[in-house]
Amino acid sequence: MPVLRTAGHDGKQVWRFNAPLSLPAGDAELSSVVLHHTVWITTSDGHLHPAPCTPSEHLWWGDGYGDRPSEAATVINLLLDDLGGTPNLREHYNAPKGLTALFNEDRKQGTELTRSTLLHARDATTHPVIR
Repeated sequence: MPVLRTAGHDGKQVWRFNAPLSLPAGDAELSSVVLHHTVWITTSDGHLHPAPCTPSEHLWWGDGYGDRPSEAATVINLLLDDLGGTPNLREHYNAPKGLTALFNEDRKQGTELTRSTLLHARDATTHPVIR
């Protein structure tokens, strides 16, 4: 994937790229999610990918200043079952409540959420307590 390195608003270097619409599935599954400026996916075959989304969207967590954590929850919900799936963010409001609550919490850059943490949150009917 082409990547461009530019100066960010604070003078630090920033990597810019287009997120994929879907991930190469193969026989791999989602292993974890890393929250670092966007949502990253680690896979069981050792790869790291930016989470897929459409060109007009981006994924966020915590206080996104108007962005919706339900979008990240929708993508992760799909990828937990089908790593090669193409997310439809038009219905992000149908994301599992537990995953949405998980992504609604402020977290430090670089936080990693394991597959078991994500599955637990997805199955939660109330706000999951996950730190």
